Amino acid sequence: MKIRNISTLIGAATAAVCVSLVTTTAAQAQVLGPNWTYTMDSFADGNDGNTGVGKNSNYEMYGMAMKAHDGIISIAFNANLALAGQAHGGVTNGTIGWGDVLFNFSGKSLKDASAAGQLFGIRFAQTNDSGAATTGVFSGVTAKSVAQQNSGYSTFNQYQDGVNNHSPNTNTGTKGGQIGYGGATVAEAKDYLTNVNGVSQDTDYGQQNVIASGTKVGDISFLGADEIASLASGFAGLGGIGRHTVGFSFSQTLLGQFMQPANAVITLLEECTNDGMMLQATLPSIPPAEEPVPEPITMIGMALGGLGLIKGKMNQRRAARVNAID
Repeated sequence: MKIRNISTLIGAATAAVCVSLVTTTAAQAQVLGPNWTYTMDSFADGNDGNTGVGKNSNYEMYGMAMKAHDGIISIAFNANLALAGQAHGGVTNGTIGWGDVLFNFSGKSLKDASAAGQLFGIRFAQTNDSGAATTGVFSGVTAKSVAQQNSGYSTFNQYQDGVNNHSPNTNTGTKGGQIGYGGATVAEAKDYLTNVNGVSQDTDYGQQNVIASGTKVGDISFLGADEIASLASGFAGLGGIGRHTVGFSFSQTLLGQFMQPANAVITLLEECTNDGMMLQATLPSIPPAEEPVPEPITMIGMALGGLGLIKGKMNQRRAARVNAID
C-alpha cells in the first residue's frame, strides 16, 4: 500500500480515534472522564518470549489516552509493564522498560521528523535507556532505537511475523496473536515508523523509541493516586486489564508554537519494541493570558502619585520664577 502523506494520516486517524468522542461523548466521559482522547491497542501483541502474547505477557499494552485542558496536557496508559520495567538478566541495566513518549507535529514520518530534529519527547521512566539525562519534556528532539540492547525485535516485519505466526496466545490458548498500534492500522503504523522520504526503511534496529538528543524545556508531574485509580477503572471498562496504569502531565506552554490548535501523532514503544501504541489527537489552543485589572486602591494610589508628581513640578517652576526675580 502506498503511504498516504503523514499529514493526511494525522487528520484521518484523528477522526478515527475521536469517533467515539463525536458520537458517544457521554459514554467516554463515564469511562475515562471529560476531555480524554483514547485509543485501545491489540490485546494480543506484546510478546514475552516463550510466554507469548496476551494477558500473561509482561509486555502487553492495552490502551493509551491524552487530555489537553486548561493549558495542561496529561498522558496515561494501561499495560502489564510496570513503570520501573521488567527484570531481565540478559540486558545491561537488568530491566527492559518503557521507551519515551514522542510527539510529532511536523506531518512527516517519525524518522524524517527525527532527522530534522522536529520531535518533542517526554522521558518519564527513570530506569530506561533514553539519551535524555533526566525525566522531563524535551524539544528539538532526535530519536534512536534501543531495541538491540534490550533483546528486542530487529525489524517491524520480524515483530509482525513473530507475533502473528509464532507466539503462544495466552488469551485463547492457541498460537498466534495480532499486532496493532491503537490509533493506526498496521500498514499506517509501518509507514509512519519506518519510512524515510516516502520509502520504507525497515532496517535492523531502526524503530526509534527513545530520545537521542534534545533540549530540556520543563518537567513532568505524575498524576495522583485517585486519578490513576479512576483511569484504571476506565481502561478496564474498555477491556484494558493491564496490571499497571501510569500517567503524568506537563504544561502545554512547553510545546512553544503548538500552544495553538495542532495535530499530533504520539507514539510510545517499549524499549524492546515488543509492543507499541500510536495516538492521534488535536491539541486545543490556549487563550492568551488576560492582563490583570488594577485594584481600586492601586488605582487611587497611582492617581495620588500622579497628583504628587504634578504638584512637585509646579513647586519647582514657582521656585524658579522666584529665583529669577531675585
